[in-house]
Order: sequence, then structure tokens, then C-alpha cells
Amino acid sequence: MNDRILSQLLELARAFDRVGLTPLICGGLGVFLSLCGRQKEVPLRMTNDIDLMLTQQQLSEQTNRNAIAEIITGTLDYRARELGKYFMFEKDDGQRLDILTQPIYNVAVDGFRAKIVPTRLHAYITEEALFVEEDMKTIRLSDLIPGNKEAEELAVHVPSLTNFLILKLFAFDDRDSGPRRDDNQARAHAFDVYVLVTSATQQDYETGIRFLARHSDSDVIRRAKEIVNNKFSSVDDTGWRRVLEAPSFYSNLRMEWKKQRLNEAKGRLIRWFA
Repeated sequence: MNDRILSQLLELARAFDRVGLTPLICGGLGVFLSLCGRQKEVPLRMTNDIDLMLTQQQLSEQTNRNAIAEIITGTLDYRARELGKYFMFEKDDGQRLDILTQPIYNVAVDGFRAKIVPTRLHAYITEEALFVEEDMKTIRLSDLIPGNKEAEELAVHVPSLTNFLILKLFAFDDRDSGPRRDDNQARAHAFDVYVLVTSATQQDYETGIRFLARHSDSDVIRRAKEIVNNKFSSVDDTGWRRVLEAPSFYSNLRMEWKKQRLNEAKGRLIRWFA
């Protein structure tokens, strides 16, 4: 991971910490953070932006909503991008920050937008993040930036591997077909599914099984299982074919070995969501 995005992450964590909050990081950077220090042979996809997930708990108080808006548009001096005004931000040096949220009930909603602070900060409502606060993991920034004094007291959260798999399954399905189809994005999300399920530990799996049992009657969980069944149940299905197309997927291996890796990942994913 490049130094610039780590510096951006450190800056964000520092600003949140000053108001008593901890950022929840999703997207490609969140996957990287979740798997740092795990199996070194698993290829990780590089990313150049931060997906910040705001939670119902963080947004429950107006003071917190105002503080988060001030951090992003004031303290850190991000400006809204025209094509995603108030939920997609950038700086002149190319740093990008996208704002997501769980389904939320105490702010104005307009379509997919939650208007956190109407004229300053919105968030893209992510229905599949309904349970994203459960089993979150804490990542100490000192583990990412050793020797940095400022990082020693700072941390970010990332979703559990099961919640991350749900987010990525939905994201893949959204980009694989329909009006938002985007082949590059579909490949990226499918690749992340492969990396997450391949890198999971027995503890991740057992925690995930308990989580899925708790929410077995949820539409989110039912839909995630449908996506697995329809798009990841065979190595010839579209999900795994997209992984094969990803440039980061073991470019030095013969096709038979690539398919063997996919078959192992397929078995893990099906057991997880069976």
C-alpha cells in the first residue's frame, strides 16, 4: 500500500479521534487492512481511495453529525466532486474519500442519499451494511506505520470478514449486470471476494456462522446466499470467471492451477453461506 493513502488514513483517524470517534473503513483499503499480516501468498488489490462507512451509532447525535461534516469539509479540506456532490470528495493531490452509511432512520433521506448535514455532507445508503457494526475488528495504525509516534494511539475499524463478504457480494452483483454494469468494477469486487474467503481463519469462519445464524431471516442474508448460489457456485459461474480476468490473480500460474485455487475458494464460500 502506498505511503500517500496511509498518510490520508492517518489524517482521517487523527481527526476522528479528536472528537471521540473511530473511522470504519470499507472498500479495497478496508480489505487490505483486514488482511495485513495474514497469508503472504494471497495477492492484494491496490487502491487509491478511502471508503468511509458511517454507522447508525455514530450518526445518532446531531453533534456527531456536525462534527463529521466539519472534519471532512473543514478540518481536512475535502471538496465535493460534482458527479457525487456531498458524498464523494477529493483533494487537489488526487486523494479521494467516498462516504457510505448503514440504513439510517434519524436523518432526511432522498433516494439513495442520507443527508447527514444537508448542505455539507451526504452519504450513500448501503442497505447490505445493515449489520456492519457487529463483530467489527480494530486495526492499530502503529502496526501499519511502525515507528510513527502519532500512529501509536490511533486506530480504525474494519468490518468482520463475513460482513465484508456480504458487502462485496452485493457490490459484485450490482456491477456484474443491469444499468450499473461495469466490468472493471465487477472484476475488482469478485477478486476481493476471492481474497477474503481464501485468507479467512477458522475463527473468522466460526464467528461468521454464528452471525449468519443470528440473522438467518434477514433479507440481506437471504440475498447474499442467492448471489453465492447464482454467481459463485461453480468455477464456471460469472463470479469466478471475473476473478480469472483480474490482472492481480496469479499472472504467473498456468490456467489449471488458477482453476484449482478458484475451486478451493468456491468450496469455502459455499460452506460459509450454505
